[in-house]
Amino acid sequence: MAKHVINNPGGRKPLSEEEKYGKPIPVRFTQKQFVRIKRKAGEMPISTYIREGALHAIVRQPVSKELMKEIRDLNNLGTNINTLVKFAHQTGLMTIADKANEALDGVNAILHQARLKIKEKEDNDKSENQS
Repeated sequence: MAKHVINNPGGRKPLSEEEKYGKPIPVRFTQKQFVRIKRKAGEMPISTYIREGALHAIVRQPVSKELMKEIRDLNNLGTNINTLVKFAHQTGLMTIADKANEALDGVNAILHQARLKIKEKEDNDKSENQS
């Protein structure tokens, strides 16, 4: 029997801890999703494509109920402003100037509250990530 000859007697250099892949994460896709991912990956291995996407993608958190209420309020105010503009075109601008100013003040107040809530959420997310 022929003796096995080792071409690389020292073996492969071990990977550093930063280069080693750790725990696998099982993920399931529908057939349609898998075909789409495979098409997007092109020649790249699918696992590499998914890893790179997960590490570099921007993922937005769902909108909270409070912020959704603020968005609906803004939408309602926008509808009111459109109605006021239509009325202004029909009757003349000066007759509704006070109503328009009130609506604008309401929009500004809601925008201010929404900005505060978004900033508070971002600050909380940053502090949680740093912990």
